[in-house]
Amino acid sequence: MARSSVQTIQRPNIPKEPSRERHCPLIPAVPSFDTPNSEHNMEGLTHTVDDPHTYMPDMDLDVIPGEDEYDHDPTLVSEYQQSIFAYKREMEIKLMPDPNYMSKQSDLTWRYRVLIIDWLVQAHDQFDLLQETMHLCVNYLDRFLSKVIIPVNQLQLVAIVALLLASKYEEIQAPAIEALVHICNNVYTRTRVREAEIGMLRALNYDMGAPGPMSFLRRISRADNYDVDIRTLAKYLIDVTLCDHRFIGHPSSMIAAVGYHTSMRLLFRGGWTSEHECYSGYTELMLIGGVNVLLTMLEHPDQSHQAMFKKYQDERHMKASDYVQQLGLPLLQSLQYKPTSDTQ
Repeated sequence: MARSSVQTIQRPNIPKEPSRERHCPLIPAVPSFDTPNSEHNMEGLTHTVDDPHTYMPDMDLDVIPGEDEYDHDPTLVSEYQQSIFAYKREMEIKLMPDPNYMSKQSDLTWRYRVLIIDWLVQAHDQFDLLQETMHLCVNYLDRFLSKVIIPVNQLQLVAIVALLLASKYEEIQAPAIEALVHICNNVYTRTRVREAEIGMLRALNYDMGAPGPMSFLRRISRADNYDVDIRTLAKYLIDVTLCDHRFIGHPSSMIAAVGYHTSMRLLFRGGWTSEHECYSGYTELMLIGGVNVLLTMLEHPDQSHQAMFKKYQDERHMKASDYVQQLGLPLLQSLQYKPTSDTQ
């Protein structure tokens, strides 16, 4: 449900003349958004790109463990888990964005994605939405930009429409369009948001059920008897992956495993066991690259995920981001996997 008081959120500062550098370094999020406050037509939302991509992870889809005490909980529908997670793994590949979509955009760079997601994190927190909603929102955003070329001044419109659709899918009560327009300083009208909503639905071919990492995270946590500390910290780490385009080309199940494994390392809870492999479907070797990227992002949160860091400083998130920073830079660097002589 929306909070009682919805405030205007300052817009990310997107330059009027974008650079064409494709792999620019991550920059600190800037809490202002300088784009024209004028009406724009929808032409920029109709230019589609037909360049399909495929990504097939090397994993075993049948990872059903033996019976345990949780199998007797009827709410976990244990007898259907094999079919459920096989379907989720199929859909997470089918509904994955193109990890190289920015090469098709004429006005955007990865820098803009960092800025708009930083703004979306604030909007998401303003409305007190579910974590699943944020991940689904970013999936819609990336998939839309994989198919549609937009001008830079349409980026925030696409972002709030993605948040609106994700909220309608995940939440009991989605934010009102008027509230979304308000946090954008009334740059857009209700009519424009509705038009863009229809445009996004068509661009996504009405495939709205992209599996997020949270269901996979819950499954992996069975290996540690649903340890609340590991899972809470893993939620922060999984959210951090939203802020870096290098994670776009990886399925949600792998994101969950990377976040969980990194959480275990930060909490010094032992190694990746055969049970973790069984519940996640990934070996430790398959996760090393993602774990290292994630640990690198944690070294300088002001540059990679400023809004997310502030969000997880809250007591309701057990101050997960503060805990990570208190570990210190030398320790974070020491936890990264170092290449062995065999891999050099």
